[in-house]
Amino acid sequence: MKRYIALLLLVLLVLQPVFADYVPYAPDEFPQWSIKLRRAETLAFGALPITLGLTGLTYATARGLGAGTFSDDPFTDSLAVIGIAGALAIVVALADYIIGEMQD
Repeated sequence: MKRYIALLLLVLLVLQPVFADYVPYAPDEFPQWSIKLRRAETLAFGALPITLGLTGLTYATARGLGAGTFSDDPFTDSLAVIGIAGALAIVVALADYIIGEMQD
């Protein structure tokens, strides 16, 4: 019985584009501020892995060269690195917004 249900769901999944009507978005369907906010969100989350890697690498290099830690707890150190990386990702999104506004 489970195989029949799985087969039925697979067939419905494959045939779903046949039954769906695709209607492209109109240029004025969303307000401009929501489009800019979505772009900033995408850029911030896209920059997060890069900034997290660079922040972790910088922190590890600084520790290797003799710099102190944020605290004695490794979990707090990790949270600090993640927080700094998140702030840098938001700075990247903000810089993109400012550059985009200056070009308009």
